[in-house]
Amino acid sequence: MRLLIAGGGTGGHLYPGVAVARAWLRCGSEYHVLFVGTTRGIEARVLPKENLPLETISATGLLGRSFAQKFLAAMHLARGIIQSIGIVSRFNPNIVLGVGGYASVPAVIAAWLKRRPIVLLEQNAMPGAANRLLSRMAKRVAVCLPGTAKYFSQEKVVETGLPLRKEMKEGRARSGPFWEGPLRVLVFGGSQGAHAINESVAEALPQLRAAGEDFEFVHQTGEMDLERIREAYELTGIKGDVKVFLYDMAGRYRWAHLAIARAGAMTVGELMAMGLPALLIPLPISAHRHQEANARYMADRGAARILLQEDLTGEGLAKILMEMNGNRALLAEMSRKGLAVARKNATDEVTALCRKTARF
Repeated sequence: MRLLIAGGGTGGHLYPGVAVARAWLRCGSEYHVLFVGTTRGIEARVLPKENLPLETISATGLLGRSFAQKFLAAMHLARGIIQSIGIVSRFNPNIVLGVGGYASVPAVIAAWLKRRPIVLLEQNAMPGAANRLLSRMAKRVAVCLPGTAKYFSQEKVVETGLPLRKEMKEGRARSGPFWEGPLRVLVFGGSQGAHAINESVAEALPQLRAAGEDFEFVHQTGEMDLERIREAYELTGIKGDVKVFLYDMAGRYRWAHLAIARAGAMTVGELMAMGLPALLIPLPISAHRHQEANARYMADRGAARILLQEDLTGEGLAKILMEMNGNRALLAEMSRKGLAVARKNATDEVTALCRKTARF
């Protein structure tokens, strides 16, 4: 049984695919997997470390581009489809799983042209352009959040939840003593960091110090802001472990009392599964404002608060952090609510859906 996973570009698209790939391979020695993506996407860096095979194709996004850039992207798409037809012919998949992003488009189209069954995975509350287009070619569409189904043909939709890596399904209820001590805050803005979040935290630190409150931070900045944010912690004397990138995210989730983060689908799914309360600051330029929709899903269930970037200031952030520090019972309740709605069997459900839809 051969599974081809198409797409990537960002961790939010790639890591659910990695989770399904691992579950697929556990089904037996006759099960095989192959990823198709681009050299520019995160898949080119992550999959070799995961010991998962990747073939790369030509693909470029179309949204928000000039006419000349769209013309060039169309040329890349045509080339990527031809490359993908060759990959599909060689690998001969029984099923193709599209995980979203522009990198998924050529391979899914190639699979459709080669008459291979297709399952799409839609991680966000507001579907991306790629999956809206490709859903016409798919046998099934697995949606991760309630409410997303309305954007697709109802006979194709299966609600599964978000596939999570094994280490992200280990969230447990956090006991009373866990919430004691300095407020432990995990700050991250995706694999490249988030400049607006980094700057607001830096501006909030002197106010937290002046208030005499006790905090500890782990802060993923991305490359550009690393030294600036390290200096901000050093100047205030507030404890901060500042990194370009965090690899052991499951361990960081277990350590923290509160996360300050963007609201990508993977982030929202992992936060709820790990029972970590969050202050979510959606990326304002995300396509169709899907991050805001993701954040509202988590906030409506009592597991997060939302702060729009247009309202983000160091002073306002400091005020929220001091409020959270003074109300650990609220954080504990947010944690319980996140765990209550998390769907931890989603990986197995999507894997089973692929097996059921496969052509033998």
